Amino acid sequence: MNRTVITLSLLAAGLLASCTSTSSTYDQAAAFYNAKDYTHALPLFRKAAMQGSPEAQLMLAKCYDFGQGTPRNMTEAVRWYSRAAQAGNANAQDNLGTCYATGTGVPVNFNTAVRWYSKAAAQGNASALNNLGLCYRNGEGVMKNAEMAAECFANAANLGNADGQYNLGRCYFHGLGVEMDPTLSQLWLGRAAAQGHANAAAFMKDHGWAPAP
Repeated sequence: MNRTVITLSLLAAGLLASCTSTSSTYDQAAAFYNAKDYTHALPLFRKAAMQGSPEAQLMLAKCYDFGQGTPRNMTEAVRWYSRAAQAGNANAQDNLGTCYATGTGVPVNFNTAVRWYSKAAAQGNASALNNLGLCYRNGEGVMKNAEMAAECFANAANLGNADGQYNLGRCYFHGLGVEMDPTLSQLWLGRAAAQGHANAAAFMKDHGWAPAP
């Protein structure tokens, strides 16, 4: 075996070992996190995040976002959401969009929020589809468009997102972007209520609609 082949083989082995190490570190961190042992999860997520794992970058951001294993720090949360979002992680893209939409850790910027929501929505992220629908409904970062809002809500609803189901039910109730249809309104509100969506349950109660069986 010549020197070039040996060098390439060693390089490949090193890359494989690095990937395996990152995956193992992330798995250990996830196990601690799922057990709500955030103190041990945090440094492992940080290690895997520094090694380039988008999933670890997302989870590290969430730890900073929710103060899990560390004091809440939205500057760090946005930093790591951004790293994961740029690597293509749809959940991070959705969360980063929300940071910009709410001005959490960054100045409010609906144009940037819509850009990240759109990237996540294109990957079929249900939460981002609902959030993008809200932007179209309210005219935030995009021109107000009731039809597009209803379409986004419908896509989120069909993926099982309770917020999307609630918003779609409201669209059918008020005829926003769709034909008014009390039957479909009750259907979608009922599905959201069945998932524990408090606003959907309250809406149904206010209108005398029985909960979904």
